[in-house]
Amino acid sequence: MAASASQENVVDRSLFSLAWPVSITFAVGIAQPAMDMFFLAQVSEEAASGVGLLIPVFAALMVLINTMGQAGSVVAGQFLGAGRARLAHSTYAFLQSTMVGLGVVIGVVMIVLGGPIASVMGLSGEAAEHATTFLRVLGCGMGARALWTSMINILASQGRTGWNLAASAVVLSINAVLNGLFLSDLLPWGGLGTFGVGLATILSWMFVSLGLMFLLSRKLGYHPTWIDVELGRRHALGMLMRIGLPAMLEPIVYQLFQVALASQVGRMEVVEQKARVFAMTLANIAVVFSYGPGFAAQIVTAHLVGAGREDEVYRRLKRATAYACLGALVCACTVAALSSWMLRGYTVNPLVIALGVKLLWIDAVLQPAKSANIALTFSLRSAGDSFFPAIVGSGLMWTLGLGLSLYFAWGLGWGVAGIWIGMACDEWVRSIVNAWRWKSGGWKGKGISRRM
Repeated sequence: MAASASQENVVDRSLFSLAWPVSITFAVGIAQPAMDMFFLAQVSEEAASGVGLLIPVFAALMVLINTMGQAGSVVAGQFLGAGRARLAHSTYAFLQSTMVGLGVVIGVVMIVLGGPIASVMGLSGEAAEHATTFLRVLGCGMGARALWTSMINILASQGRTGWNLAASAVVLSINAVLNGLFLSDLLPWGGLGTFGVGLATILSWMFVSLGLMFLLSRKLGYHPTWIDVELGRRHALGMLMRIGLPAMLEPIVYQLFQVALASQVGRMEVVEQKARVFAMTLANIAVVFSYGPGFAAQIVTAHLVGAGREDEVYRRLKRATAYACLGALVCACTVAALSSWMLRGYTVNPLVIALGVKLLWIDAVLQPAKSANIALTFSLRSAGDSFFPAIVGSGLMWTLGLGLSLYFAWGLGWGVAGIWIGMACDEWVRSIVNAWRWKSGGWKGKGISRRM
């Protein structure tokens, strides 16, 4: 595979040049579930709220795929930074084969356990039926989603973030067209409802996966063989395990934390359930400005650590974190100010809209800390220091975060707003702890270059 995006022209690029395609890519990525929620709301509010409450479950399963992909991107990026392009290539091949297998396994779990998962989340009746159908349909396409995710991380490790932007735009366009088609009466068998929304999503995943494989083969000469897979297993597996396993822990625990909170919301009034789902959908818009700088910092950190240039890492990271926090704050305040109008795209219930507006103003306080955590934890993993955010972050979530959320929600009677305030407290404390870790220098000396 061509290594034209070498260590020099990745680390010497500005954070903005790496971050803006990632931010837009992520925006397109969160636009797809937001679009699905919009089309599900056209089916019924029960379909939208039922599926919305299962989104944390789907996200928890996706974490297994995403964190493995990011770990592979980190290891490959460090190999590229150290001038070992052949090992980076073999890492790609091993990563891709492993991720597709994992995606298929996760898909089977979603298909078999869709109904029980909906029940555990407190759903019943029509909402449970819609949620189960949607989860099972997505399960049929998880192999394709894993393949797409592997290629996103291959391209990211080489700094080719613009390619990912184009692929995500294609996915969104296909998804929009197919959603409109499957919910219309243009098909001989009529509208497909919730099944059609899920089908549109997995077909868009399949199309972009095949398209990216073709481009990687034609443009970059990427032709993985079983020899590459075996070479990657021998040389990269150890680092993937050392970085990937603890890297999986913190986001998995975070998503399980969200599942636990969503299960509490599932036991509240229907108005609170719907407000939480619709507000969470809009709150994701602000994460766009966190994810881009954070992911760009991860790419640069991997190359700098691989090249043994650790002294430059902290300076670049501070700038990325500042950009992420400022962008997230401005965006979150803008969304909150416009939320009364935006929520009308999902519901006409004035009680749901009023509560959703309140949640989004709380979210404006939460987002700067969340953006700092994304940049800081991404780069800690990229530097090889995965254990600290995994152990400390997970511990804080399930003690401070969960405890405060439950106390505010049930003890003080603040309901779903109390849960949101508890999440904000958790994000702020973890961001301060992660910033201390970087300043202390405890992350140094954990990269590939120290183990060659």
